[in-house]
Amino acid sequence: MSLAAWGASRPCAADGGAMGQGEASIAVRSDVKLSVKGTGGTPSERLSKLGQSVSDELGEIRTCYRKLVANSPEITGTLRLRLGLEKDQRPALSVLNQGGAAEPLVQCVTQVLTRAKYADVARPAAAFLTLEFDNSRARGQSQMLEKSAELAHVEVHTNPAGLREASWATMAQEVRFTVEAESAAPPAAVELVLQGFTRGYAAFLDCRRKCEQGGASPEGDIHARVAVDAKGHAKFTLGEVTVAHKRAPGCAERAFQRVPFDKPDAPLQANVRVHFAP
Repeated sequence: MSLAAWGASRPCAADGGAMGQGEASIAVRSDVKLSVKGTGGTPSERLSKLGQSVSDELGEIRTCYRKLVANSPEITGTLRLRLGLEKDQRPALSVLNQGGAAEPLVQCVTQVLTRAKYADVARPAAAFLTLEFDNSRARGQSQMLEKSAELAHVEVHTNPAGLREASWATMAQEVRFTVEAESAAPPAAVELVLQGFTRGYAAFLDCRRKCEQGGASPEGDIHARVAVDAKGHAKFTLGEVTVAHKRAPGCAERAFQRVPFDKPDAPLQANVRVHFAP
């Protein structure tokens, strides 16, 4: 396929159950795991009710996390807190260890737990809380970072149309990126563009997931033209989209905007085809 045949339409610029006594562990959709331990001075009945009250807030805590990972899926971590309840006083929450949890997540969780009522918990009561935040996209990205380390040299070849071409796919082959440039383009230019997608692929995995909503198949291609200037700033022009879901064009544009590029030796242009597997 020639470069002109890729088409263009829109530009975008890139820059659980009841708690047991003493300790409990609750998993919620594999995103947030809670454990509650006593401080040594709280009776087991109060600790159990305190733990249940905290578990009742996991829906709000999960919302905090999911809002954050919508744009930054690589964020995971363990947050350790001390929650204290005294008579006629607001809940007292102390952050003991953020363990990699991002500050906006800590702030959101703190607001959720200090606003909670704890109406069934007799005072005084206190507990140590551990919240573990993880998601499948972050685990996948960790694996893919290992794989991308193998791309110190990208194999660039000449395709049947006479264009420079290189491709790369995520580990489970859900998304494949193919980059094409004119035959006169240096192989390093094609490498640079493809390397950007190996670092920014997570947003496309998320876009593919959105295109499965409602039982639709995400299978299809998303075409775009990319121009990277000497500072590494990119502009994309979205072309043909064959993914059926109505959200595909919008989430694809947002994904393209998140692709990071190194500074090229000279401004470059290339075509990109992103394929979503069924």
